[in-house]
Formats: sequence, structure tokens, C-alpha cells
Amino acid sequence: MSNLPDCAAKVDTRALDIDRVGITRLSYPIKVLDRAQEWQHTVAQVAMTVSLPRQFKGTHMSRFVEILNAVRGEMTIRNIPAILAQMQRRLQADEVHMDLSFPYFIAKRAPVSRAESLMEYGCAFHATKRHDEVDFIVEVAVPVKTLCPCSKSISDRGAHNQRGTVIVQLRSKEFVWFEDIIEAVEGRASSPLWALLKRPDEKWVTEHAYDNPRFVEDLVREVVLVTRELPGVTWLHVSVENEESIHKHNAYAEITWSAGQEGPTSFEPPEADEDASFSFGAWLKQQRQARSLSQAELAEHLGVSPSHLARVESGEKRLSVGALERLAERLGMDPINVKLRAGLVPAELLQAVARDPEGFRAWAD
Repeated sequence: MSNLPDCAAKVDTRALDIDRVGITRLSYPIKVLDRAQEWQHTVAQVAMTVSLPRQFKGTHMSRFVEILNAVRGEMTIRNIPAILAQMQRRLQADEVHMDLSFPYFIAKRAPVSRAESLMEYGCAFHATKRHDEVDFIVEVAVPVKTLCPCSKSISDRGAHNQRGTVIVQLRSKEFVWFEDIIEAVEGRASSPLWALLKRPDEKWVTEHAYDNPRFVEDLVREVVLVTRELPGVTWLHVSVENEESIHKHNAYAEITWSAGQEGPTSFEPPEADEDASFSFGAWLKQQRQARSLSQAELAEHLGVSPSHLARVESGEKRLSVGALERLAERLGMDPINVKLRAGLVPAELLQAVARDPEGFRAWAD
């Protein structure tokens, strides 16, 4: 092998840097973290590219696949930075990129019949390392149902509705489950979708959507409000595209948000050792035990793992907005009160405060 020429290592004299060069559309088996099953095996479309300085004729394409083989397909926010570092070292590049898009499946029960089916969501990781700085973006595409508020208001019978796709891209300082993003989005649509529905379920979906009309503008704003409350989120890009049922065109909206653009939408409760009675985790444990519920039973209802619930009760983790709403339902409490207890200020209350800040301050004092 040492006697074979290395054409890629030759000097190039055209004085042009290449922004990205590498491999794309490589189908590769990977495993990603699954909230319910720990791991999920899937197949990703992989792109791995590097910057190439002007003095080099080419890069070494085979090394990309060798790096993938070395990690045996495990792709998480924990090990992708190490993969990027390997790309930098082995390909002698200052800037490297890795993009993976893959189907992710969640077992969902229909709203009435409870028939279980697997629902597919399009997920992706977009990772870049420039020198020592790593940028990591999680992406989830969520199909939903929307019903037009205008059509409902002007029609004597029914209203036009359609299937839409919400794409959420986010940066976060903490780990965020795909499931938490999906639940947050589905909770703000006119209705979620399921792969399998029986007739009672179809009735529920139709009527639920009719009771929750959404313009594309409503949905994109609602999704930003709820997803920016997920743990550690610092940046969001949310887009919504509705496949209009009575128009030739589609309806589209997008918002880019980053932390610091608006005033605070949540507050941090005091640490448990300062006032244990104020701790959400301690309160939740008290409520669970008062109803003779095990962690496993409540976790199943909330759509989280028992270990995640244990860490919520110990103050290490938070519940998503969707999980808080399901908690309120299980406890028979007002969802707003439960969210406030968890340290989240719902958007409707923030709007009320904004309408009368002086009155709110007078009441609070």
C-alpha cells in the first residue's frame, strides 16, 4: 500500500478553498436514544463533509466511512462531538460537518379505542465543529391536522381542514427527547395524527380539530411558545406548511427565535434545600403517594420513563409542557396551576400581565 500514489495529498495550484467536500446520501444503520425503549435502531441518510484548504488537491473519502464504522452506528448528542473531533484529526480539517436524517417511530395509542400503532417522524442531527467550537442542532418533522378558523366562522356546516407538517430545529444546553418535542407540537395543533384509527377515534379527531381551529400563523407561534420552554433551549427555527385542501397553494409560516429576544417566560423556583415545601419534585412525589400511585404507573400516564420521573421528583429534571398537562389531568387539577407549580408561566397569563402590568404588580405586592 505504501507504494501506491496518494493523489488526494498532492498540491493544488488553483488557489481556491473548498467550503465542503465529502460524502452524502450514505445509508447507514444507527441507533439513537429512545425514551421508552432506551435505544431505537433505524437507518440514516448520512452526509459527512470537511473544509478543504486551497493547497490540497482532495480529501480522503474512505476515512469518513472508517470513522462511522468505529462508533458502530451509535449517534447521540454525547458522542457526536467525539466523531467530529475524529474527522478533524484524520482529515486534517479545521471545519467539519455531519448531517444525519432518519425515521423515528413512536408507539401511540388511539384516543378512544386505545389501538396501538407505530407513528413515523422524520428526525435529523446537524452538527458542525469549527476549530474547538461545536454547534449541534436537533430537527424533528411532526405531521399534524389543522382546521381553518375562518372557514369555521363563515360556514353553516363544517370547516375545511388539512394535514400540515411542523418542522422544529433547536439548540439546547440540555438533553431534549424527540418525544418531548413531538408532544409539544401535537398539543398545539388542531389534532395529532395516528397511523391507526377506528371509527370512534375518527369521530374524536374530527370533533377535536373542530374545537381547536388553527391558522398556520397560530400554529407556528404556539409551537415556538411551547418548545422554547423545553429544558435548556437557546435557539429555535420553527416552520409550518399546510397542504391546503381547498386551495391550489400551500400555506406556510416560519419563526426563528433565540433566548434573550423576549422577556422571561418562566421562573426558577428556589432550590429544594432553601424551601422543600416549594420544590416541584417534592410536591409531585407527595401528590403521587397520596393517590397510591407508583412511579411506574404515573410515568406511563405522563409518557416518560420511571427513571426520568424519579429524577423529576429529585429535582434533577423537568417535565415537558405536554407531560405537565397530562399530570394535571391525572391529578384532577387546573393545568395552569400545575404549570405554575412547576415554574412555568403559561402564555395566556403573560398576555394578561402585559395588558395590565401595573395591576399585576399591585396585586403581587
